[in-house]
Amino acid sequence: MKKILTVSGSNSKNSINRTLLELASSKIEGHEVTTLDIRDYPMPFFSLDREESEGHPDAAKQIRTLFAQHDAFIISSPEHNGAIPAEFKNLFDWVSRLGDLQNPMFATNKPVFLLSTSPGPRGGATNIQTLSQIMPFWGADIRGSFSLGSFYDYFVDGQLNVEKEQELTSAITDFTASL
Repeated sequence: MKKILTVSGSNSKNSINRTLLELASSKIEGHEVTTLDIRDYPMPFFSLDREESEGHPDAAKQIRTLFAQHDAFIISSPEHNGAIPAEFKNLFDWVSRLGDLQNPMFATNKPVFLLSTSPGPRGGATNIQTLSQIMPFWGADIRGSFSLGSFYDYFVDGQLNVEKEQELTSAITDFTASL
């Protein structure tokens, strides 16, 4: 049994990305699941001056500890103007400063699965591509992704339609089987 940390990279209380993460988490069997919601870990925006004068926020230290305690990650992030949301990127900026090349943020090659959705047809695909390219530098082993475009066309009355539900289940099953 592996310990999987699911991470919601949205600061919106009504996040459709958090909804997708909850659906994905419900598909995990035989593993321990913990959820990290960035809204529970507020941090000032990173700057070298702030780091020098104030040190590292306790929230960044807590997140770094959570990352170290888990074997794998499922990360759901919205896309803001084709990029990582500022508050989510800020989490990485702070937490990455607590490591070094020998001890990167995700340790060495911890498995990561990426999720994103949006009301638009691309479903955060640009952000998933960006995260897939930069996260290996932070020690992540990207093992897969799932992008759901046109969220409100497929998520009706509290559930995904059958086709998208099966796609999500298959993607999460494949990821957890790879652990």
